[in-house]
Amino acid sequence: MAKDAVAALRWSTPILWTLGLLLSPAISAAPLGPLALRGCVSETGAVGGCSNGVALAGALGVTVSPDSKHAYVVASILGSGGVTAFARDKATGALTQLAGAAGCVNETGAGGCTDGVAVSNACALAVSPDGKHVYVASCKSNAIAVFARDKKTGGLTQLAGIDGCVSETGTGGVCADGIALDDPIAVAVSRDGKHVYVASFFGDSIAVFGRNKKTGALTQLAGTAGCISETGTGGACADGIALDGADSVAVSADGKHVYVAAANSGAVAVFARTKATGALTQLAASAACVSDDGTSGACADGEALSGADAVALSADGKHAYVGAVASDSVAIFARNKKTGVLTQLPGTDGCVSETGSGGACIDGVGLDGPRSIAVSRSGKDLYVASSVGDAVAVFRRNKKTGTLAQLPGTDGCVSETGSGGDCADGVVLDGAHGVAVSAAGKHVYVASDVSGAVSAFGR
Repeated sequence: MAKDAVAALRWSTPILWTLGLLLSPAISAAPLGPLALRGCVSETGAVGGCSNGVALAGALGVTVSPDSKHAYVVASILGSGGVTAFARDKATGALTQLAGAAGCVNETGAGGCTDGVAVSNACALAVSPDGKHVYVASCKSNAIAVFARDKKTGGLTQLAGIDGCVSETGTGGVCADGIALDDPIAVAVSRDGKHVYVASFFGDSIAVFGRNKKTGALTQLAGTAGCISETGTGGACADGIALDGADSVAVSADGKHVYVAAANSGAVAVFARTKATGALTQLAASAACVSDDGTSGACADGEALSGADAVALSADGKHAYVGAVASDSVAIFARNKKTGVLTQLPGTDGCVSETGSGGACIDGVGLDGPRSIAVSRSGKDLYVASSVGDAVAVFRRNKKTGTLAQLPGTDGCVSETGSGGDCADGVVLDGAHGVAVSAAGKHVYVASDVSGAVSAFGR
């Protein structure tokens, strides 16, 4: 697919949003059951009978802290968008926005928020495994903003001076000067907490940073070790393949490998990681990537990967799942834990799609435009947020084979309209864009950009 076409798919939702937060008690006492939506918090309090929140317009993603005490939402409206912070009730999953300026950080301090730097059009967020720091990918700022996190209150404080951000240009000396940060859209922290990886859509790249575990400050690796890009970026980065429109990044739990989904390449790229330095080396020959068309032999040939824009790994490290917005699908791969190589499961076990993709995939529901994938820590369940279908789809995962089975009937998805009876009928799910599961696995949160909503479900 042409780069402009995939970019249009990425930003095809309206520019003005409202945001709500749906909360619910446990869905079912059984290990698997239907999703139920109740309650919400919105920018105006008017959407779906929601209570009133602050600086929540344009929610794109949601993350739960490792200690499960807090949740953070990135919002993309320029000026007022940024990061919002919530206290989380572990028992019920309910979220309460922190009071006053502690409840949000944005570029201008609008809405009574804390005034931040390099957080314009916040697109993604990651919390360090130790819970001490938060890293925000800001698409408009072409930057990564760095915050200290108060583990007790959940409040965020941006690091002082140039430690507070790294940007493509240094932002006039306000941030540290980085490279390969043109439209950073995804960020991940290694399990050992030593390194941070940033995927940039227009940079066609993955940038590599060392992390000071005490202060949280980031330092980009020197020379070409600091980034890998589709073109080598004029010699500034190492030259990679299948990184055109890099859209999502995941680090394996064992720390050995990094995976990048690239929308314009229609591919997932595979890298070996040096644990000591954080440096990445793309695997050789066709092991370097799996693409929708094999990329003229440069990649292994895959299925249902057109517009690949989300990648997630199971906690056991055995399988990888790739959402593809143009294929309306989730592709399923076995992962070699020693080499990192991905092998798509054979036949229809290798993918689930909205239409079955002409018999190539299993036929699914609620997968029109998948944007984000989350696997429960137990490894039993997988959730997909789909922006065009305005839905969250629910799957049971076979821990041995990695195959996915969508829950039957309307238990298999919840959508804004009920999708003609195929899904349960929900509210404020228009443009479902991000999904996260709490550490204990009791609750699932879905961020929706058009409705501007983060929906909470009990499991």
